[in-house]
Amino acid sequence: MGMERNHRQNKMGTEPEGRLLLSMGWPIIVSMLVQALYNIVDSVFVSRMDSLGPEALSRILGDLYTPEVLGRVGDKALSALSLVYPLQMLLISVAVGTSVGINSLISRRLGAKRFEDANRAAGNGLVVLVLSATVFTVIGLTLSRLFMQWQSADPIVQLMGTNYMSICLSLCIGIFLACGIERIMTAQGRTIFAMLMQLTGAIVNIVLDRVFVLGWGPVPAMGVKGAAIATVAGQFASMLLAFILLFTAKHEIRIRPADCRLKRQTVYEIYRVGLPSILRQAVGTIMMFGMNTILKTLGDYHLETIDRNGDFPNLYVGAFGTYFKLQSIIFMPVFGLTNAAMSVLGYNFGARNRKRFMRAFKMLLLYVCVFMLFGTLLFQFFADPLMHLFDVTQALRDVADRALRIISIGFVFAAAGISFSTAFGATDTSLYGAIISLQRQLIVLLPVAALLAWLTKDVDGIWWAFPISEFITLIVASLLFRRLYRKKIKPLDDPIE
Repeated sequence: MGMERNHRQNKMGTEPEGRLLLSMGWPIIVSMLVQALYNIVDSVFVSRMDSLGPEALSRILGDLYTPEVLGRVGDKALSALSLVYPLQMLLISVAVGTSVGINSLISRRLGAKRFEDANRAAGNGLVVLVLSATVFTVIGLTLSRLFMQWQSADPIVQLMGTNYMSICLSLCIGIFLACGIERIMTAQGRTIFAMLMQLTGAIVNIVLDRVFVLGWGPVPAMGVKGAAIATVAGQFASMLLAFILLFTAKHEIRIRPADCRLKRQTVYEIYRVGLPSILRQAVGTIMMFGMNTILKTLGDYHLETIDRNGDFPNLYVGAFGTYFKLQSIIFMPVFGLTNAAMSVLGYNFGARNRKRFMRAFKMLLLYVCVFMLFGTLLFQFFADPLMHLFDVTQALRDVADRALRIISIGFVFAAAGISFSTAFGATDTSLYGAIISLQRQLIVLLPVAALLAWLTKDVDGIWWAFPISEFITLIVASLLFRRLYRKKIKPLDDPIE
């Protein structure tokens, strides 16, 4: 058993870096790509709610249903999902960020051959995730309606958003534990298990979307509420498989009851990497709030100056939410590769192997930049066919089409920045990642978006703020990595032959 353990650990310290990243990364890439697809499937199905007809829509919307809403229910549904999305991002930020801290700590302890500490990191990490999920459950049960009333004046959008938010947040324990166990697997190089977990959740979600959103046989159409039920069911399916794999398969990590007793130092070590990661990702929540506010303000202005009968606020917010779902096709696989790279970089940093660390980082940078270049070309030449996946008005489709083309110009800059952030997390300097994330999504993006909206009075001006922000962020990230290399990476030992 000891030889088996050393064999599995040592591949992160011996196998060629490029091949190692791909062999560990492809299962996560596949699983996260599927995850991105089922996020899109949610939006695709709810956008087709107009096809349900008056009787089904009347049952779903109740007293809010009028013949005048026919043809615009899909737009309103996408707007509702877009308004809830920042809170979903916050939830995922806490789940993923905490799991990143668990991953980084386990990888470093395995690299340093401190196996008992690695077990304790896993056990303490799962307990912390349960406590975090409890907080979001309370928010979902008590604040969903107030949140949607604050976000939108449209009563139909409020109703659909409240249904979606209350279900997804109050039953979020599935995604927290699935995410944590997935990172425990990844830290050991068992990325094939992580892929199986993601695929299981995705398949359940996609199948149930068709059943619950639009109805199937004896199951009535439930619209946006059905999309939330399908999402939660997929997360619980992934969590169930995660526990089965964790406690029945052979691992370097063996969690015992004693490992679940919270230790102050272990929790501190998890959050020393995890908290900056949470903050870095949670910045996306504030960015989404800010962008939705800017888009709604511009929509209200166009409502007053162009067409009082228009639906510009829902149009712009819905288009932005649709863009975010589609861009996940590109970003999720990149995050999958960086998840694998986090373990490889963390292991070799813990083992003090400078040459392998830098070779792995350079290969990561090359891979993600090439992939993001492909994403840019995809959105430049196929934006219109992608938007035809959604059964929405032509006006919303046109706005989202322009968003895809303009924002994708900055994808390669974003890829390099993501690579630097991965290196920061693997070397216990995630604070650098938090700094560049703040600059990218708050300090630069929102002010530039607001300024361009004011100057141009055109929604396209808001989209241009994204590539501008990515470029400036890349410059800062490069300078921070140079400082990191000088202080932490260069002093590492040469590999022992």
